Amino acid sequence: MLHGMLKVPGWAMAEEEISGTTFEFWSSFAEFLLDPEGIDEDQLGIVLMAGKKEILQAVEEFWRKIRIPGGHQSQSWLSWTKDQRDGFMTFRKDVADLVEVVYGVLGAELFRRLVNQVLGALFQADEGSDVVWEDVEASLFCLNSLSDSLSEEPEEDESLEILFGGKLFVILADFGNHIPIKARQTAVSLIGSYSAFFERHSDFLPTVLNFLFISISTPTLARSASKSICSLCASCRGTLTGELSTFLYQYEIFSATSTADDIAKERVLCAISYVVQALPSDEEKLGPVKRLLGFVEQDVQECLSLVAQQNEEAKEVALLALRCLISIGRGLQVPEDVPILLPGEGPPQPRSFWERGDGLVVQRRLLDIVRTLVISLHEDGEVVDAACAVFRTGFAETTPGPFVFAPQVITGFLLERANNGVRIESVLSTGCTMVSSHSTDGSPDISTEVMQFMEFIMTLVERMQDPQTDPEASQSVVEFLNRMLSRYVNILVQYQPTERMQMLFGFVLNALAVREPLVKKAAATFWATFVSLADQPPPVQAAIDGVVAMCGTALAEKLVWGVGGGAARSEVDSLAEPLKRLVARQVKAKTWLSTALSRDGFPSPNLTDKSKTRFLNSVISLRGKRGTNQIVKEFWLSARGSEFDCKELPPPLVSLTYRPLLTFLA
Repeated sequence: MLHGMLKVPGWAMAEEEISGTTFEFWSSFAEFLLDPEGIDEDQLGIVLMAGKKEILQAVEEFWRKIRIPGGHQSQSWLSWTKDQRDGFMTFRKDVADLVEVVYGVLGAELFRRLVNQVLGALFQADEGSDVVWEDVEASLFCLNSLSDSLSEEPEEDESLEILFGGKLFVILADFGNHIPIKARQTAVSLIGSYSAFFERHSDFLPTVLNFLFISISTPTLARSASKSICSLCASCRGTLTGELSTFLYQYEIFSATSTADDIAKERVLCAISYVVQALPSDEEKLGPVKRLLGFVEQDVQECLSLVAQQNEEAKEVALLALRCLISIGRGLQVPEDVPILLPGEGPPQPRSFWERGDGLVVQRRLLDIVRTLVISLHEDGEVVDAACAVFRTGFAETTPGPFVFAPQVITGFLLERANNGVRIESVLSTGCTMVSSHSTDGSPDISTEVMQFMEFIMTLVERMQDPQTDPEASQSVVEFLNRMLSRYVNILVQYQPTERMQMLFGFVLNALAVREPLVKKAAATFWATFVSLADQPPPVQAAIDGVVAMCGTALAEKLVWGVGGGAARSEVDSLAEPLKRLVARQVKAKTWLSTALSRDGFPSPNLTDKSKTRFLNSVISLRGKRGTNQIVKEFWLSARGSEFDCKELPPPLVSLTYRPLLTFLA
């Protein structure tokens, strides 16, 4: 009966829905065969053999159901509604999931059968019959679903060698043949899914890459083909360096077409950059990198022409050019599995190739592209965002490269934008990444650049006064200060004049009580880290201790207000972290918390003096251990009372009184 349900006439989910009701049974049956229980040992072999036979038959029946209408049946597809098409495509995905499940039962036998179905369809063409491409596509679709199920050295490789070494992709690459576009689309996806196979068998790469590069010129194939090209070049970069000139030529042809897809351009440039990265020396990389920048400069010239015509498309072309640069930068990054010499290891190194001569010329050329686009588009926010992303591609690198700019160059560019009030959040976010990348052991010290950012932040905070004025900018400020704590905390706590530094810490304290959860979380992270800082050089540690002493009472008050019902329920765990660190690391924590809790009606009129005392004693006795979070949550619930489902209570007026820092920092 179950097999009969799969043989019901009509297209699945478009003309009949019975076949779709059998998935659960066949999945459960396959799982039973993988772990049979209640079967006698002497009957187990017979049951498994019979079960495999039934599942294999079901797969074949599902395979017939997923074939896309073609030939004289294509009118059926055209007559379907959108819901019918969507239902049919969902059915195909469900079949793919089922094939992956039953593969555990059938193993390599299923794989061989699917490959043989493809070969059989092509063999019919040799005999004078037309290739039934609907059958080929259905088999490739099922094979695609199995790509993640193979081991590192699967026995299925033999079948894949036959598939990829045969004439299938030669035929598909000939666009003079009338082949359904869906067959080509599925073939393109299949190649990308089996990039691990091509790593093991690089001799099969030329045929499939030729097919893919030809396919990117077809709009309906461009994105999937470029995705597969990117996957192959990332996995097999080391074996493809000899094909680099061919790839550059293929891209040049593709990018010159009027129908070149933007996303495909980005992906193919990234793919080629993967291969460039695999070249053994920087000198060998120079020429290809210059070619890649030349392609981007063509888009820049188009953008400038559109700007002169006041054409609204200029911005889109500018963004495309910058995204292409980002793709190139990502492609040139050294893979994580490649051993590198970390900064500070080994003898002092001379200036890198990219910091002098022809290499430096390339860097300046790249920077000119970014500057030209930003200035030509009048500091447009989205363009500035994309420009910042170009710089971020170099932050991930630990070795010199064309996208690894000097910190002073990046800082100058970023602060020029920020001082004009453009995309402050993006500027500070990029600055955060730069500080983090220069906070590891052996990385260059960028104290000068960090101080320049500090001056900007001070001016910004003076202008905002209250973090609630501009929550996004406030979050960026606090997160930048967070990044400073690992290596550049001295710049923060020894900043002069003292009054401005005092103002900045007050700003971060107030950030604990704003409405926006991301600002509050960033501030909580800052204080949790700051009150825990230890083992710094004596002058720096003394300054840190002075700031903690100055802010202790106000910090305790802010934290008590938050965990005492002022913050939303989802924010309690975040606020518990600085509270735990305060109690664990600061000897005056009990005094500060007691002072905050001693106020009548604070943090909530629902709390009695007894409950506040019990909370204080519990938190102090736990000394920052895990159980503190539960105590804090119970305190929050008690403070909220019957209103615990409310998102947030209005914050109380919290006055922050500071003593002069001079006594602590002397």
